[in-house]
Amino acid sequence: MAFQSRNKFCFFKENGINEIDYKDVKLLEKFISDRGKIRSSLITGITKQEQAKVARLIKVARELALLPYVTTSSYKQSYNRR
Repeated sequence: MAFQSRNKFCFFKENGINEIDYKDVKLLEKFISDRGKIRSSLITGITKQEQAKVARLIKVARELALLPYVTTSSYKQSYNRR
């Protein structure tokens, strides 16, 4: 079976978003995994330039304590590990 490529779609163009700001935490959280890692452009479907911009804005928001660097995992909570 041959590899089939998915159609890439731009999240920002589909939703009519022209400007991205570091203060828009709800939007930036869509590009962060549950562990706190920045998702790649292969997963999010945005272009390379937009991915670099989103990554930079996430880092700024983390520096200003608007977004967490790391989230608490359910593994630690379920087993009461420190």
